Amino acid sequence: MLARARSRGSNTLLTDEHRKDFDEYISYLPEFEKLICEDIPCRYILTNNYEAMCLKVDNGKVIIVSEVLRYFLYFMNLGTISFDEKIPQGVRNSAIMIAIRTLLLSESLDFDLDPRGIVPDSINDQIERLVSWQMKFIIGHEYAHHILDHDAEDTLYACSSMRFCDGDDPGEWTGYLRRHTQEFDADSYSISAVEENRVRDNLFVGGTSFLLALYVFETVAAVIDPSFLEINSHPSTVTRYRKLVALAPAETNSIMKEADSVTRMYDDIADSLIAHFRRHPQAFTQYGSIYLDEWRGPILRDRIDY
Repeated sequence: MLARARSRGSNTLLTDEHRKDFDEYISYLPEFEKLICEDIPCRYILTNNYEAMCLKVDNGKVIIVSEVLRYFLYFMNLGTISFDEKIPQGVRNSAIMIAIRTLLLSESLDFDLDPRGIVPDSINDQIERLVSWQMKFIIGHEYAHHILDHDAEDTLYACSSMRFCDGDDPGEWTGYLRRHTQEFDADSYSISAVEENRVRDNLFVGGTSFLLALYVFETVAAVIDPSFLEINSHPSTVTRYRKLVALAPAETNSIMKEADSVTRMYDDIADSLIAHFRRHPQAFTQYGSIYLDEWRGPILRDRIDY
């Protein structure tokens, strides 16, 4: 955060690097929905908790999204999505490992200082565009909870403490869990609330690809730490993916007929990671950094070169 401030000549660490994701999503909404969403305080936060949350506080609501999700999705996209240029398999394998380790909190979050490698500009631009739509789907999901009044007292129940936290006293705020039907509704409404077909299509691609990436992580994390499934506050991610696919217009959704084969492909990725974990558990749990194989770039020395 300090490096970001210095690079911009800013005197604050509180500037939100990706604030436009919130503003752009709200700009897609009809006037009434836009009106009831635009005054909610919202921002990305850099924290070792990868949640996105619409929280009730004393004076109303706030929406916060962990920036860690952006890192996770960037490297998962690099490792799994087909692009216009060929990506070496070693780079793909390393990228997936970085993504999984990021949400496991074993990968250092110093990507601004040590970016792990040099990704060609053309591929980087495609990844960043997809990440932007994935994050806008996630942001839209949180706004949907607000629009659909999922925060009414009779629809919530208090949640247990978070598995991944900073260890600090959470203070006075209380976390809540919603019914699974509300999570499905928020997934759907984050897309259907938007009026423009092109934007809805991009949000659909962003939403489905995000859920598939999250599915891989959750499958692997459940093997690394079985208690993970006990604290997961959302319904099955693969069920969320299938429900979202089923809602897409048939004429624009060729993936609907291929949901099973797509899921099997991501199952294969998860199975490969689990096999690797069983052989080399420290590769997932040891704190540090992994690099992009032959795209690594110059070796940087911590606290010397950055």
